[in-house]
Amino acid sequence: MSRRYVVGLAAVVGLISGCSGSPYRIPDRHTAGVQAEETRLAALLPDRLLWGPGTCEVRLLGREDSSSFAWAACEITPTAEHPSGGISMPVRVDGDRVRKPADGEGYAESIERLFPRDLADAVLHEPERLRP
Repeated sequence: MSRRYVVGLAAVVGLISGCSGSPYRIPDRHTAGVQAEETRLAALLPDRLLWGPGTCEVRLLGREDSSSFAWAACEITPTAEHPSGGISMPVRVDGDRVRKPADGEGYAESIERLFPRDLADAVLHEPERLRP
């Protein structure tokens, strides 16, 4: 291989990797602060997201000021009044106020409004990586 070919190949690889950007960094679940916030959200979210008693598994995706951004996977506890069911969605939590994205055509726009830009991109383009 000629030196010119190797230098050209290295430049192309560098250009491509520089354009792809790095993936959104999810907070480390092994830290005490992340664990505490996930526990708080898991206790808060069933009452806000479900139509009856249930549980939520939560993945903290980030924090900004007093806002927490998470993905919640919740399941209702089946009763005679409420059959089994569940949801999985990204949420924004400000204190005890829970905001969820719109359904259908308004989904992408609401994600961009609720989440910081880099997290919104991750939610829209790589949701499988963000779920609990």
